[in-house]
Amino acid sequence: MFKKIALYGLAYGSAATAMHLIYWYRDLYLTSSFGAVLPLLGNVVFTGLAVWQFLKQLKKDSVSPVNLGKALFGSLLTSLLVAMCTVAGLQHVLKNEPGKIKAYTAIAMKHQTARIEKEFKKEEQAAKIEEANAYISKQLDPMSISVSQIQMCLSTGVVIALLVFVRSGRNA
Repeated sequence: MFKKIALYGLAYGSAATAMHLIYWYRDLYLTSSFGAVLPLLGNVVFTGLAVWQFLKQLKKDSVSPVNLGKALFGSLLTSLLVAMCTVAGLQHVLKNEPGKIKAYTAIAMKHQTARIEKEFKKEEQAAKIEEANAYISKQLDPMSISVSQIQMCLSTGVVIALLVFVRSGRNA
């Protein structure tokens, strides 16, 4: 079981990480096009595929029916491995590409400043811009990125595992 977890977790985790690295290295944050949703789609789709493939292979290789606990445990570990690969790629960008991070922050602040100038009065704008700057800095904190990636992958993995388990009509 752990070989399957490692196989699917690392394979699909590498693909999800590649989506994130494409996002950063191709400067897709500079546009508001489809490239902006690329990392999110990568996490959801590749985590879902990893869990689905894992459960499919687990069911195929098992002589007796697989119970829900085993399916969920394996799915969580597979999802966690996908998340750890993604976190490693994002940590690489944060540590080794400060120019990309500064450019991303500048673009994000430009969009937030424009939105704040439209929505708030002059006397409130300075405080709101400071709040937006603090929020963007917090979102780029390594711990914040890690927690959000892990939560997204784990929740996707559990949902896919339960859907596959229920769809099978019996113990996966």
